[in-house]
Amino acid sequence: MSKPVRFALAQISTVSAPSGPPSHENPHSSSPFPTLDHNLILVAKAVQKAKAENADIVVFPEYFLQGIVNERRQYLTYPSRHLQAYLASLASHHGICIVGSIVHGHLTSSASASAIPKTSPFSHLPLDPLTASSALGNKITAAQLEWAKFLESHPISSEDAAAPELKNTAVFIDSKGQLCGQYVKRNLWHPEREYLTPGEEEHAVFDTPYGKVGFLICWDLSHPAAAQALSDQGADIIIAPTYWLSTDSEPLIHNHQHSPDYETQILSSLCLARAFETETVLVMCNPGGDPSEGFMGSSGVWVALRGLVGGCGVQEDVKVVEIDLAVLKDARATYKIREDFSKKEAS
Repeated sequence: MSKPVRFALAQISTVSAPSGPPSHENPHSSSPFPTLDHNLILVAKAVQKAKAENADIVVFPEYFLQGIVNERRQYLTYPSRHLQAYLASLASHHGICIVGSIVHGHLTSSASASAIPKTSPFSHLPLDPLTASSALGNKITAAQLEWAKFLESHPISSEDAAAPELKNTAVFIDSKGQLCGQYVKRNLWHPEREYLTPGEEEHAVFDTPYGKVGFLICWDLSHPAAAQALSDQGADIIIAPTYWLSTDSEPLIHNHQHSPDYETQILSSLCLARAFETETVLVMCNPGGDPSEGFMGSSGVWVALRGLVGGCGVQEDVKVVEIDLAVLKDARATYKIREDFSKKEAS
């Protein structure tokens, strides 16, 4: 745990598709998934920048590829395994670890599920974003055409629209393109409960070259027991892909006098509290962008004895933060919180 780790906070501004079926997306695009293509290019550019700054791990926000998938937008989850495969190729191509969350969907109709194309609609996208402009032309590939025909002939059923089975899954892909660990979000923000299925498996840590890592996703940060479960298993690093907006407490917050940056204060306070009480490094990445659209950024890296080590402002950014995990030894010797919890568990 003595080698410094360089985290790249890829605070991108993910685009969400318009509510409704695929036909509501860009009508001038030849792609069946123009929103996904757009977000993948943002991701590829961020990865290239992170690698150029010698980052070890690039961390993206929650929903960084698909955007919000409610209101009949669950078709964006159909190619989720191909999204993950693209990330794996991107990671191995650049020799960098990639973290973010992907929403995986399940079609209730076995006939529709069996008809999902096996080929990737993203194979035309480059792994080097310097050539991205040429990849987004009007020429459609055979795989894209197959997916376009599938979407047209398999509209979302009323059953899938009313009760979609979608799981928001954080993934850690190593620099060789291998999946090291994953976690399905357990504690859903209340609007998400209408369309996401909470995870059932307990929080777990996994080994990486940088120490033991565990996941929280966004609203999990408000649940101390979730972070404590990772600490109990020896986590050194907790990574939290997040999609937290400055409008999340509306409309009731307007019944009370409050600080203009209330949501930022809450999110940053939760990150520091979770890092302190678990004696871990906590890495949180939130989307950045136009404040008038609710984006508030504030991605960062926190650890006991140092507080906020480094982070981003409100706008889109890729910020590299280096931290020596040796600080954890001193934090644990100073506060002994983990030691106290282990004694309680033993008794």
